[in-house]
Amino acid sequence: MSGVRILLPPSEGKTFPSAGPALELGRLSYPELTEARRQVLETLIEVSGRDDAATILKVGKRIMPEVTAQRGILGMPCAPARTVYSGVLYQAARLHGGDDVMIFSGLFGVTTSEDFIPAYRLSMNTTLPGIGSLKAFWRRELAKVELYRRNSGQMGRTPEGARTDDCGETTVDMRSGAYQVTTPHGPWWDLRVVDSRGKVITHAAKHYRGLLTRALLDARRSERQACGSTSASADEHKACIDVARIARSLGDIEVADDGSRHHITLRLQEG
Repeated sequence: MSGVRILLPPSEGKTFPSAGPALELGRLSYPELTEARRQVLETLIEVSGRDDAATILKVGKRIMPEVTAQRGILGMPCAPARTVYSGVLYQAARLHGGDDVMIFSGLFGVTTSEDFIPAYRLSMNTTLPGIGSLKAFWRRELAKVELYRRNSGQMGRTPEGARTDDCGETTVDMRSGAYQVTTPHGPWWDLRVVDSRGKVITHAAKHYRGLLTRALLDARRSERQACGSTSASADEHKACIDVARIARSLGDIEVADDGSRHHITLRLQEG
């Protein structure tokens, strides 16, 4: 998106599509990743049928029916990623059509919210036979793709002659640690949530990252309307979006600057 680019993790909670097309790897955004995705997908299918699948995938007995079903993942119905991921962050973000975000995952590396995917069980913290650590695997594969040079409306496709530093965009990184497999270029913000004593609150962070995602997306839509055209330049959009100001709408925040990196701390008050 112009002005601000939002990076999200997937969610453990997922909604299984009841109907939809089968997975087509070649139709996903960032087609440069197709072969890497195929390698992970084929390994996941094989692992899901093994006796030690629960150990490899780090899941409990309650989840095993979903794991076993993954042997047929190529025939499972797919839906837009924004409707498949249904955890706390996504409930708060309330993504809908036209919300341009990048979603990092253990199965696909990175997709947009509009890519059609099935529900699945595969964390980035997994080590797969023949592939190794997924975090290390995707760090290598994603390093080959210039993810951060794509402009709004072109997510997943590389504009002719575009360069990584041409976007003039600010990145807001909502990813949890396991999914921070790339380092954004240019101005970069992240968010953590602490209680009144300064203790980090992980579960609440997901909720507030979702709220900030929604607020940023709404601000993007509003400033586009104020600029009078959805085709206004990236520089115009950048001038309109103030990440810290929008974050303050969530509560009491502190901002620590480290060069081009800006760390937002949201402090929740008791009661």
